Amino acid sequence: MINTQGDLGTMPTTARSRVRDTFIGIAAAAIAIAASIGLAVPAMATQPGQNTGGGPSAAANSAIAYAETMWSKSDGGPNSSTYYALGGNGPSAWDCSGLVWKAYLQAGIDLSNGTSRPVVGDEYNALKSNIVSRANAEPGDILFWTSTGTTSGNFLHDGIYLGNGYMIAAAAPGEGVKEQTLWSEPGEQLLDVVGRPTGSLSGSGSGGSTVKTTSYVTAAQVNTGKLWSITASKAATAYPVGVAAGTSPAIASLGSGKYVTAFQAAGGALWTIDSGGAATSFPVGMQAGTSPSIIPTSGGGYVIAVQTNTGKLWTITNTKAATAFDIGMAAGTSPSIAAVGSGYVVAVQTNTGDLWSVTNTKAATSFGVGMQAGTSPSITATANGGYVIAAQTNTGALWSVTNTKAATAFPVGMQDGTSPSILALPSGGYVIAVQTNTGKLWTITDGKAATAFDIGMAADTSPSIAAVGSGYVVAVQTNGSDLWTVTNDDAATSFGVGMKAGTSPAILAQ
Repeated sequence: MINTQGDLGTMPTTARSRVRDTFIGIAAAAIAIAASIGLAVPAMATQPGQNTGGGPSAAANSAIAYAETMWSKSDGGPNSSTYYALGGNGPSAWDCSGLVWKAYLQAGIDLSNGTSRPVVGDEYNALKSNIVSRANAEPGDILFWTSTGTTSGNFLHDGIYLGNGYMIAAAAPGEGVKEQTLWSEPGEQLLDVVGRPTGSLSGSGSGGSTVKTTSYVTAAQVNTGKLWSITASKAATAYPVGVAAGTSPAIASLGSGKYVTAFQAAGGALWTIDSGGAATSFPVGMQAGTSPSIIPTSGGGYVIAVQTNTGKLWTITNTKAATAFDIGMAAGTSPSIAAVGSGYVVAVQTNTGDLWSVTNTKAATSFGVGMQAGTSPSITATANGGYVIAAQTNTGALWSVTNTKAATAFPVGMQDGTSPSILALPSGGYVIAVQTNTGKLWTITDGKAATAFDIGMAADTSPSIAAVGSGYVVAVQTNGSDLWTVTNDDAATSFGVGMKAGTSPAILAQ
């Protein structure tokens, strides 16, 4: 029976905290320690350094290279931001099982064994049909520690073997990701077998390659005040257009891989620009500090919802056919539009502070839900032909409400001045992305299954979410003011693009 314990916050740190110099300062000591754990070593074990290969497979080499990019600078590595945290999945906070999982996940091999977030025992179970003797370990193999040195003990720690008697692992509380020689001690003993990840394990659990074969594009106001778009592969397009201060773009598909971005221009008017660079100016002035929402329509067209400079809700199509609604909107808030049935529905915070929706036929619904000042709702169509709206209520909590007025209160407090983003899932239900009152990114499903990401968000900014593959990807402005994305697999990408303070990115699956 395999015990599926993971990293333990109270485990001894004496062995893991030993820095590599402790072992390699005296050659005889290094040889003696390596021999005691059953690994053949040369007369002087040489530290791998920035190791990026040598494994038995391309996946092993990719996993090693990824783990090495997380090697903490405090231990002589290249990464100045990584540290140990129990349950950490990166990109900065890691525990041992999180690092092993993500290193192989990005290489296309999922060691989760069907769990949403594996601990050490799960990773051993995922590999138990691919076990080899530790004496025959190769770079990329997974080393395991248990309380007894046998599989009947509690699984406590794991790491990736680098060769020459060295490993890389998220070490222990108070430390980071380290290169170390192998070790054993009473109560935390190294198994005499290792796991060898292979491609046959790919997709066995929660992550796998769910987002690797599908692309996306983000739109953002960069720190120069200009509009940029950037793809998942980091191909960037800079547009020669200024975006109004404190506003954010919205993006929609035009089909055939093309897209269009709507934004409030620096002069206060509504503009769009397509992926080919063709710009359109609309005779619609927008309220300062508000942003548009856009959806595609049949035939390669689109419709945009805005708060005009009169404070009223308007929609306008690509042909400049405009509809004015007799609905006053709260200052500093923006509408959200979704295609529902053969028309559309727009969700707004009205000038009374309440959540309302209105259809293209001007049928309006008041939900009796008070919203937090300065926040905006998000709407998505549902499979049954209805819709669901997510909003920050006037208590600061996240709520959702359907077209039938069925409301759900989530145990998630939101950061002041931020808004949620909601996505209907292909498998049914929905998922909402928010900046919580801790300043971190979270997602939560309609079943209240929550995922906390170790990504701090910039003040007054909101996430954007899109369906990608069988999962989702969220775009954010981090608390470092940079554009990042993160998938449901917790795979994070930094784009090296600085964003304007107080603005949020938009994201579109392609």
